[in-house]
Amino acid sequence: MIKLKRIHFLTASLIVILFPVFLGAAELPPYQKYQGSIKPGVVITKENLPQYEEELKSLLPASRHYWFFDLGLKKGLFTVPVQETKFFPPSPGFVAASKKNVGKCKLGPNNELLNWEAGTPFPGAKTASEIVWNCYPEVSHATSHDDLDFYARYNFYNHEGKYEKHFDWILYKKKYMGRTDIPPYPNLEEATSKGILSKEIIVILVPHDVKGFIQMRVRYWDINKADEVYAYLPALRRLRRLTGSDVCDPIMGSDMPYDDYETWRQKLTPRMRFKLLGTKDFLVPATYTKMPDHMLKAKGLLFQINWEIRPLYILEIVTNDPDYMYSKRVLYIDATTEGNWTIYWGEGYDQRGRLWRALGATPIAHVTWEGISGFRNLYSYVITNVQTNHFSNPWGVPKFYALDPEKTFNVKEMLKKAR
Repeated sequence: MIKLKRIHFLTASLIVILFPVFLGAAELPPYQKYQGSIKPGVVITKENLPQYEEELKSLLPASRHYWFFDLGLKKGLFTVPVQETKFFPPSPGFVAASKKNVGKCKLGPNNELLNWEAGTPFPGAKTASEIVWNCYPEVSHATSHDDLDFYARYNFYNHEGKYEKHFDWILYKKKYMGRTDIPPYPNLEEATSKGILSKEIIVILVPHDVKGFIQMRVRYWDINKADEVYAYLPALRRLRRLTGSDVCDPIMGSDMPYDDYETWRQKLTPRMRFKLLGTKDFLVPATYTKMPDHMLKAKGLLFQINWEIRPLYILEIVTNDPDYMYSKRVLYIDATTEGNWTIYWGEGYDQRGRLWRALGATPIAHVTWEGISGFRNLYSYVITNVQTNHFSNPWGVPKFYALDPEKTFNVKEMLKKAR
């Protein structure tokens, strides 16, 4: 286990981040530290790529190579400036909740999380199952936090990286359990009375042929209880309840199913089995607290950003569900930043064991809670259908403030947004 996972949240030093040390947990594979020539200060370009290419490939998941090299770096569409690895602590409320949780949470026999109230369940995680719960989007605050208002542009690209079309959406998400930053804490009334973990809704704004499509998802804390999924179909002017398999369908013809949003949005189930495949250094998108202006000028799939070398867990989730779209997922999870547990990259394998989709964030946005009213940032994801080399790229600007559930998760109110 990496020593950094056990240090004080707000006093983590850069030295510790760059030189993590294992605590000797026998069940975790040894950490593989990168010792090559790609270091902070190096800028990899089209011209010097031959010097660094093999090392660079070893620092990236293989499923990331095609769009990174062939569609971007080799064409000179971006460069790779390598910076010092930076540490960004979670919000003060999340840190406090995580400290309060230490030693209280346990795992049940069927993947249940017991005794959790808020924050990171297992700050000193020693098993794959503990790591899974720490990075689970419904528990972690690496992305959506307590309440999220996310406007996004969703672009489509062919196998050559050429633009095809786009749609725009608004996504709202509210966590009903484990709240630490926006009151009430830690739960809303419906969490106690109905066991609701979170609600999420998307509203399509453009183009005209799909404008007004709405999809809402209700997730329950009970891992044996399936999500409720509803869709409003503007052509029929009807609200329909969808089946669980509908979350496997790509959104609006894109390459991203609903369960792949922010890399991993699939519900944890008792069937799943987890295995830590390794822990090693990777080159990952830098984390920004405020995006520079040039970030908004993307060249196709690619943004000109900084990169950093950071140790990641490589974790396998076997679904054990022949009716689900994936037989397994492989997630690449931050192994240094206590409390955030960011999932930097993910891969989905079909029921025949073939790599199907690969996706992840580039760049990463981090909320500065001291100045949240002036928060200006950007999330961007690349989704690759590996079997067709087709790409989708949702990117947008998040806002964090208390959402009114009666208006936010109301189809009539959302139709006003669409119009």
